[in-house]
Amino acid sequence: MPSKSSGKIIDKIKINKKNVVITFTDKSKLDCVPEVMANFYLYKGKTLDSKTVAEIKKYNASASLLKAAMSLLKRGHYSEWKMREKLYNKEAKKSDVDNVIKILKNNDLINDKMLILDTIEYGNERNIGKNKIIAELVSKGIFKENIPSSSFNKVNEKKKAINNLAKLEKKYDRLSYEDKKKHIYGALLSLGFDNDVALEAINNIKPIKDSDEKNKLNKEFDKALFRYKRNYQGYELKNKVVTYLKNKGFKLKDILRKWEVSYGENDF
Repeated sequence: MPSKSSGKIIDKIKINKKNVVITFTDKSKLDCVPEVMANFYLYKGKTLDSKTVAEIKKYNASASLLKAAMSLLKRGHYSEWKMREKLYNKEAKKSDVDNVIKILKNNDLINDKMLILDTIEYGNERNIGKNKIIAELVSKGIFKENIPSSSFNKVNEKKKAINNLAKLEKKYDRLSYEDKKKHIYGALLSLGFDNDVALEAINNIKPIKDSDEKNKLNKEFDKALFRYKRNYQGYELKNKVVTYLKNKGFKLKDILRKWEVSYGENDF
C-alpha cells in the first residue's frame, strides 16, 4: 500500500462531453477540462504526487478561463482591461488571468492598438464624430489617454459632418429653414461632432426656395389655427399663432404677412 506522502491514486476517470471527472481512491474528485487527459497522460491506477495535482489544477483553471475568453471573443472584440474585468467576474486568481491574457496577446486575439484603429476607422466610415468614437472606445475599456488625438483632424471631422447633411436635411425637410438648421445642428452634436465643426457644417445646408418656405408656413399656420381657434379669439388667438410659428423658426415678418393676408389686419 502506498503511503499518504506518495500521492493520490486514480480510481476512476469519467469522460463527459464538456469535462473529465477524476475520482481518487480516497474518494476525492477533480473536475477537469478534457485536455488534461493528453497533457498529463492520465489513466486508472496512476499515482499523482501533490506537485502534479497542483499543476493539473493550475492548468485546469487557466484552460477554463481561456475557454471562457474564447467564447467572449466569438461575440466581439475586447480590450485587455475589459477582458480582465470579465475574467475577474468569474472569481479567477490574478495569476490565472495574467496567464490567459498573455496567451491571448501572444496570439493577437486581444490587441488594444488594433482595437483603437479599427474602431476609429469604422466610425469614420459611418461618418461618426470623434466624441462618439472616443465614447465607444472608452465603453470597450480603452483609457481616454491612450487614444491618439492625431487620429482626429478638423478637416476630416468637417468632411464627415457634411456627409451627414443630405440624410438629415431629408429627415427635417418638413421644418422651416431655421428650425431645420437647429435640428441638424443638434443631430450633429449627438453624432459626436464638436460645436465648431457642427456650426461650420450647417452653413453648407442648401438654401431653401421662397416658395417652399411659404408652403411650409401655410401648413404650420393652418395647424396653429386648428390647435388654438377653439379656445382663443382676437388678439389672444393671434398671439398664440404667432408665438407657435416663431418657435417653429419662421420669420416674424413672414408670419405677420400671412396673418394680414388671412385676416386683413396687422396690429400685432
